[in-house]
Amino acid sequence: MSISKELSTLASWMTGEFSNREQSLDQPVWFVNLVWWQRPIPYNVLGSIAIFAEQTNALILDRPYRQRILQFVENDGKIQVKYWGFKDPVAWTGAGRDRDRLNQLTINDIEPLAGCLLDVSFANGRYKAEMPKDAKCCFQYLNESRQVVLGFEVSADEFWSGDRGVEPETGTAIWGAIMDFYKFKKIHDFSAEITYH
Repeated sequence: MSISKELSTLASWMTGEFSNREQSLDQPVWFVNLVWWQRPIPYNVLGSIAIFAEQTNALILDRPYRQRILQFVENDGKIQVKYWGFKDPVAWTGAGRDRDRLNQLTINDIEPLAGCLLDVSFANGRYKAEMPKDAKCCFQYLNESRQVVLGFEVSADEFWSGDRGVEPETGTAIWGAIMDFYKFKKIHDFSAEITYH
């Protein structure tokens, strides 16, 4: 399957280690200093380009959380990002810093997250991914169903995350990008690790 130049560019821009240190210093009340890893997984796991993502508080680097897989799919020239969760997230804690562990990943370790699909567009030098209208992305966490609104923007050296947890009944944001996007700068590039077959 051929991969478009747009999808290849999007994947390479998204892969890396990112920090929002500047933003957290400017607005410490609203933004925690986070480190965010997005690292390619082997192509054969999903038969397409996909990345492993996790994040951690910069003060406690050894306790990453929110492990997930972002799969890039392309249909009729339209790019979408499909989210997968881990059956055992704890088993993959810290894999964002350990490429060898990610090479052990198989399809049996993950499961699709219903409704967690983003449409990608490009404008003003950035790719923008957002959920379709009326989409609902939910997942289980500590035996409770959680609802999230997903979204991001990415350029060659910046990644902005709009992910936020919401109260299902009211839609009120309860964690994550409540006031504005988390704005990260790329500090390490992992795009050389992307495989295309």
